[in-house]
Amino acid sequence: MRFIFAIFAFIIATALIGVGVAQRTVFLPPSTVASTVAVADPTPYLMIDSSALLAHQGRQTLALTGSDTVFAAYGRTSDVEAWLDGSAYTAIDLDVDTDEITATPVEANPDAADNVAAGSANPAGSDLWLEEFTSDDAMYRTLSLPAGYSVIVASDGTQPAPSQVRISWPIPNATPWVGPLLVAGVVFLFAGLVLLVLGLLHMRRSQRPRRKPPALPKGKRFSPSRTNAIESGMKRGRRSIAPLIALPVALASVVALGGCSSDYWPQAAPATSTDAATTAATPDPTATPGADGALPADDADDDSPTPAVTEAQLEAIVADISTVAAEGDAASSTDALSTRFEGPALDLRGATYAIRAGYPEYPAPQAIPAGPLQVVLPQASSTWPKTVFTVVQAEDTSVPPVALMLVQETPRANYKVYYEISLEPDTSLPPVAAASVGTTRLAPETKLLTLTPDQLKTAYADILLNGDASQYIGDVDPEGDTLRTQVGAQFKADQKAGFSTTASMEFASVEAPGQDIALATSGSGGLVAVNLRESQTVKPVESGATVSPTGAVKALSGVTESAKGTEAVYDYQLLFFIPPSGDTSQAELLGFTQGLIQAKELP
Repeated sequence: MRFIFAIFAFIIATALIGVGVAQRTVFLPPSTVASTVAVADPTPYLMIDSSALLAHQGRQTLALTGSDTVFAAYGRTSDVEAWLDGSAYTAIDLDVDTDEITATPVEANPDAADNVAAGSANPAGSDLWLEEFTSDDAMYRTLSLPAGYSVIVASDGTQPAPSQVRISWPIPNATPWVGPLLVAGVVFLFAGLVLLVLGLLHMRRSQRPRRKPPALPKGKRFSPSRTNAIESGMKRGRRSIAPLIALPVALASVVALGGCSSDYWPQAAPATSTDAATTAATPDPTATPGADGALPADDADDDSPTPAVTEAQLEAIVADISTVAAEGDAASSTDALSTRFEGPALDLRGATYAIRAGYPEYPAPQAIPAGPLQVVLPQASSTWPKTVFTVVQAEDTSVPPVALMLVQETPRANYKVYYEISLEPDTSLPPVAAASVGTTRLAPETKLLTLTPDQLKTAYADILLNGDASQYIGDVDPEGDTLRTQVGAQFKADQKAGFSTTASMEFASVEAPGQDIALATSGSGGLVAVNLRESQTVKPVESGATVSPTGAVKALSGVTESAKGTEAVYDYQLLFFIPPSGDTSQAELLGFTQGLIQAKELP
């Protein structure tokens, strides 16, 4: 009976293990679902919309083929659409009626020609992308993008984009009964082995003599060799059982170890719909891009504007600005700066290059460190231009932090430094919104502050000229204001007093180019960056007298001696905090950058 039970145990074990193995092999369902789209009419760009990427749950694996060079990047859907505005492209999205992914040509918008002209046709390197990739012939990338993010695909912006797009998603193919089946099969296998061994032992015991054999006649004995042969045969019989036991044990061990995967066992109840939605909206940290899982999911029904950039984007932008500034400073070339500088920041740096060419002792422009970023305050806006304020601290903490006001005029344009301002020592910035929330840019004529930017410029320019005698002296806090000490009324009086009696020196405020930029702070105040300009005029007062400029004025004007006189113009890039309307506190100067911008002989 033991042998019969052992046979039944082996049959059941074989069936259980066979079914378990079959579920993970021949009966295993597919692990992915895929959609393939062929673009019939090639265009320079493809836009894989968020709806197509989210046609199924899980990570999205893209396979892009059909061009010699493949470029792909992802960003907010609104940013991708804004960059493409003005160009013809193919939109790859989900048809809600058929639940199929389709390719639809989109004609170029003629009203967006300025956007196309503002930047390169090649989307590589745009400040709008959160991450970008390039490869030859074909690209395979696994993303984990939530709602509100799309992918732009191109070759180089002029050649046709890849014509074959395949998107695949993982689908659950767990077999929760494989583990129990394998374990049950192993249990029956060992039970059969035990029954087999017991049966063999019982059979051996039954073959032994049951009583003492009769005495043999004298003179007849068993040969030792015969006894040894019997014993030898018995030993060989015991060894012959080992392979029968070793093979099932090895098979059982392999099967048992193979059933350790979580896919082989029943799991706990699935997450609720709320948890599932949260999980679907969160990037998978195992995906190729976005390993930090920092992408927030956009609410498709929320029309509120989003921050212009993320912290990661701004870190990359500032690092590139730092590189461009260093290259421009090394070559003393404004052409090298033009990709990342404009407005007062570009004008002052260019003038400094010209001065140092003839007067090397003139201070070099302050270097812009690559990071880290101490403050990140992007404008939350759905339209362009967009503005971002940031403060960058160099590794050498003895060097004052640099505040940058960046402006992006169009989606295809880069963010450029409009104001570059060194902060005052021990300056404390007012509280500002988180980078993930952003802020608003205030209108120049805003009534939300105690002073409008224009009123502030008028007041501070008068203070620099007249000092305590200014009618605006109570509008700006003098504490910590080192610019007043350097170029204020007392400095101007000292300059005049020490000047030659044969010539006169006069100071005046002149109109300065550049836009005023005001960003709201958390307390309803404003961070305001403005540009002031002052002139210093030197004229001979006696007939036949001349003036001889020196230093930076001589180097920039090219004048060594003049009977007419000279005019030097200085720029002051200023950063203020203006309290909210109704607050009785004063405006505060947070930082400044100043330098000679123009010098010429009077007509």
